[in-house]
Amino acid sequence: MGKKVVILVLGGALLVALVVTMVRISGPAAGSAGNRGILKRETDLREKAGAIVTAANKDFSSEGTPALLAASLRFEGEVLRVHVGPGWDRLARDRRSALVDFVSSRYVPLWQDEMKSHREPAIVFREGARRVALHTAVDRWVR
Repeated sequence: MGKKVVILVLGGALLVALVVTMVRISGPAAGSAGNRGILKRETDLREKAGAIVTAANKDFSSEGTPALLAASLRFEGEVLRVHVGPGWDRLARDRRSALVDFVSSRYVPLWQDEMKSHREPAIVFREGARRVALHTAVDRWVR
């Protein structure tokens, strides 16, 4: 009788340990949920967006003047706002279009991977208060 009780207790403990392990494995990674997780993802996206802007300026700047100044995130990274620099006006329309494609082709997969989503973020290029280019899943234009 004592052996059966010990076997039942050990079996129950093993079953509980297995269930706890499965829940921990299938759940979100530590620190990726809630406000802390969102802030961490935004910080990662902000750094990577800055690197994309730097790379774009290396390829698309003319005469040493940057085509893009800075990038900022809005709405938990769903909108990337890129401020254009003085070099933007010096680019031909097809080069501006190529610059929009360059930024979007690098930021969209990054955002989708970081946010674990299949949606596509919006990318807005601004000169002061005026939009000069836009890239979304349904619309794309360059002035």
